[in-house]
Amino acid sequence: MIDHVFFVDDDFPTNFYHEIVGKKSGLVGKMTSFLSARKALSYFEEIHNGKDLEIPQVLFLDLNMPEINGWDFLDRFREFDLLHRPVIYILSTTISRVDEKRFADDPLVQDAFQKPLTEDLLLEILERTNVML
Repeated sequence: MIDHVFFVDDDFPTNFYHEIVGKKSGLVGKMTSFLSARKALSYFEEIHNGKDLEIPQVLFLDLNMPEINGWDFLDRFREFDLLHRPVIYILSTTISRVDEKRFADDPLVQDAFQKPLTEDLLLEILERTNVML
């Protein structure tokens, strides 16, 4: 089981659906959704500044968000010197060839998948994550 998952996506219905998939699958324990990259970054900044908050095992990141997109999130997240980091997967509606090249070269990004999240995808990620933990 993946103990804790973060969804960073500005679309509430998408986050709601992904949480339903996580619950129904029985593969995910706790799930936390952030409707903006800024709020998710604030959470990690608190950890960086010494606050004792839970770090998720997996973070699903949408690329196309207003204000701070997924790539900007990664650039800012990289600045936090965290002892433990979540395994980050891009979960986006559109993933261009440029995006594919960019995430392939980014050590923070494990892989990228098209929305929506499915139980099969969660199972695949669980298997990958257990190998890395």
